[in-house]
Amino acid sequence: MSRDENTALVALFSFLAGGLVGAGVALLMAPQSGKKTRKQIRELAEEMREQAVEYAEKVKGKVF
Repeated sequence: MSRDENTALVALFSFLAGGLVGAGVALLMAPQSGKKTRKQIRELAEEMREQAVEYAEKVKGKVF
């Protein structure tokens, strides 16, 4: 993997991670019940996990 490709992947991952963190903060600040907020946080965490796995597989495919 070239240095430019690595930089692009890091930038993409950082952008996605920042967006997800922002969404999480928005959920915590929104006026709604605790039960609904916990459900949304659980769903957001699952999405983040899935995206991290996909990203890791892409990087692994490029490295190996």
